[in-house]
Amino acid sequence: MLRVLIIDDEAPARRYLRRLLEQSPSVRIEGEAATLAQAQAMIREHRPDVLFLDIELSSGTGFDLLADLEPAPAVVFVTAHDDYGARAFDVEAVDYLLKPVSPDRLAQALTRLQPRTNSYLTTRSRNGTRIIKIHDLTIAQAQGDYVRLHGATSTNELMHITLKRLVPQLPSPPFYAVSRSMIINLDHIAHVSQRLGEQTEITFINDVAPIVLGRTASQRLRRAMA
Repeated sequence: MLRVLIIDDEAPARRYLRRLLEQSPSVRIEGEAATLAQAQAMIREHRPDVLFLDIELSSGTGFDLLADLEPAPAVVFVTAHDDYGARAFDVEAVDYLLKPVSPDRLAQALTRLQPRTNSYLTTRSRNGTRIIKIHDLTIAQAQGDYVRLHGATSTNELMHITLKRLVPQLPSPPFYAVSRSMIINLDHIAHVSQRLGEQTEITFINDVAPIVLGRTASQRLRRAMA
C-alpha cells in the first residue's frame, strides 16, 4: 500500500487528483496540503511514501519543500508547467505529470512507484555482484552518495545509491524511516528498551548489532509501532 500526500495550493486540483488516486486499491491518501507549512507538518506526522507535489505554490515552490527533507519521500510532480523537467531530474523525482492528469498517465506513475516486494537489491564491487533479498535487510543507513546495508546476510555492505532513491524499493511496512539517515525493518526488531535522556535501544532478531536512537527518532519509532 502506497501512503501518499497531495500538495497543491488549488483546491479543485487537489480534489481532481484525489478522485483519480482513490480509484487505485494500492493507494491510501493520508491527507492534502495547500501550503509549505501544512505540507511540512503532515510529512512529519504521517511519514508518507509518496508526495504528489505541485511545483508553483502560493507560499513557495515544491523544490523549497524538498530542500528541507532528507531523506525525502518519493516524489511525483504534478504541474501545469513543462519547463521544470531538468530540475525535477536533479531531485530524483519518480515522475513528472502535466495537468490535467489523465488516468492512464497516472496509472503509469503508480506502476513506477510500486515497491519491489519479494525482490532483491544488488551491490557491486571489484569482487563481483552481491544479491540481497529485501526482506533480509534490517537497517539501511545513509553515507553520502552510498547506503550502508545491515542484515543477517549483508553485514556492512555498501550500495552506491542515495537513501532517497532507495526508499521506493523498500515496502512500507515493514520498512520505516526513523530519521533522515536511517531506515529500519520493523519486522526484525526483537526488543525496544528506554534509556536515560529519552534514548531508545533496539535489538534485532538476527546478528545485526543493537542501535541507540535519539529522542526524535525514538518518537517516530513509537508512532510507527503503535
